[in-house]
Amino acid sequence: MSKTLNTAGLKTVLNETAAEWRTHSDTLQQLDSILGDGDIGVTVDLGGKAIIDCVAAFADDDIGKMLMKCGMSVNKASPSTFGTLLASAFMEAGKGLVGKKEIDVKDIAIAGQGAVDGIKKRGGAVVGEKTMLDSLVPAVEAFKQALANNPDVKGAVSAATAAAKKGMEDTKNMKAKHSRASYRPDGGIGVQDAGATAMYYLIEAFGKNLAAQIG
Repeated sequence: MSKTLNTAGLKTVLNETAAEWRTHSDTLQQLDSILGDGDIGVTVDLGGKAIIDCVAAFADDDIGKMLMKCGMSVNKASPSTFGTLLASAFMEAGKGLVGKKEIDVKDIAIAGQGAVDGIKKRGGAVVGEKTMLDSLVPAVEAFKQALANNPDVKGAVSAATAAAKKGMEDTKNMKAKHSRASYRPDGGIGVQDAGATAMYYLIEAFGKNLAAQIG
């Protein structure tokens, strides 16, 4: 098993990740309908399909450009708030890898930080405000920390997934500041954030498929 991932390998990871992510669309739609308009389920389904279609059609071997292209495809297919933020994550992640035909775990960490920066720049949110960042930021930080201690992909993926899950669950006690839930007097306290949940499912699927390819 390789310690690096070429374009074909990343295509496999993204394709399988997106396919698994789409299986959660109904669950996410139900969760989002409690505090929002239920569109995250549709966004995940359409966004996941857009990633699959983009990967299949991409003929270059530039990994950064492929991620950026996926971001544009997601934005076009699912122009919801979550879709727009996810598109920004993909595009910013890709910028840090432009020109690379092969990546390693350090590059994954760079892409993860780029995804965080893209979402923050586009949405203006920070951790603790009941958004997708509450899953993503802890996951990226845990991944980087795990790699600093031991360059083991499976260990880093496990740490990232666990951190994302805790971040997702912690949103139950947070008051929303950006979504529709922010209009409620209680700010949605007591309900797990659908965006953070969707991001957790994405991280979980990506981590599993990444470890299968590069672990």
